[in-house]
Amino acid sequence: MKKLLFAIIAVMLFAGSALAGDNIVEVVQPDDVFQKGYIQVIGESEAGQSRYRAKRAAEVVAQRRLLEIYQGLRLSGKTTVRDGMLTSDNIKTSVEGSLRGAVPCGEAYDRTEGYARVCLRLNLHGHDSVYSAFEDIILNRPQELKVRDIPAFKPESVPEIVPLPEETKPAVKAETPAVAETKPATETAPAATEQKPAAGEQVAAAEEKPIPTTEETAGKIQDAVKTPIDGIIVDVRDFDFKPALVNRILTENNEVLFDPSKVLNQVLIERGCGGYTTDLQKARALLESWGSKSPVVLKGRTVQNVTDAVVSTEDATAVFAYDQQYNLLAQARVVFVLK
Repeated sequence: MKKLLFAIIAVMLFAGSALAGDNIVEVVQPDDVFQKGYIQVIGESEAGQSRYRAKRAAEVVAQRRLLEIYQGLRLSGKTTVRDGMLTSDNIKTSVEGSLRGAVPCGEAYDRTEGYARVCLRLNLHGHDSVYSAFEDIILNRPQELKVRDIPAFKPESVPEIVPLPEETKPAVKAETPAVAETKPATETAPAATEQKPAAGEQVAAAEEKPIPTTEETAGKIQDAVKTPIDGIIVDVRDFDFKPALVNRILTENNEVLFDPSKVLNQVLIERGCGGYTTDLQKARALLESWGSKSPVVLKGRTVQNVTDAVVSTEDATAVFAYDQQYNLLAQARVVFVLK
């Protein structure tokens, strides 16, 4: 009876292992890797080996496969990890450090044929991840990633913005401005004796925050800031945009609105340059998981070097205004929608 029980248990364990291996799917296409947040590969050994030897052989195959996929990812523009490793010892060291963070995600051994299958996963985000290994290079030596050095976007004037509703304000808030004290009705001076400001003072107040743009553009900017925003969706489905370790948002005047230098260190490790998806609803859901309740959709005007999304100046001005008060960009609350 005991022998029969042990035999049944052994069969169940083997079947479970085989099923686990059969259900594992590789994640190796660059767009899929950035959307899911990890590389996942399967290594398979040759047949006719013991369980231990087959497993070790399968692990070597998986590690080689993992490095191959990793090297094909983009750093920035048209530069891949492989290109960077050829020109920078720092990048080569970062890649080697990342690979040490690869974790097993399943294995199976076929007793009949004597071969094994092993799954390895390398996370893009979090502890022992690609971004944690590349953090110093991205923030302090971006030139090694072939990132073009262009000026940061800063409008000459920032428009007044509508405050976010209380329930949708991000965790990082600007200091609340003081509320003007309201005098009781009994202390209010009669309308007939109310002192009016001089004409020069009225002009000064009106010109306190001018928008140095055409009338048409100024109207678009004012309309944009009427809607509270706490997250950004960049729709680049009309263009050949590619996810990379460094993606940026530029303006039509070739200025940087968003790049990793604007992101808090820990947030960069956890989110990278934001998220990626092929659906607007999924983009909103991802931002909501990051605490965003009222994102804005920016329609991409074009793409530069396949990894830099370009938006209009008025859209950039509206985002800049909200970022000044609510630190949207520091939290990397940005999702790119791919075609």
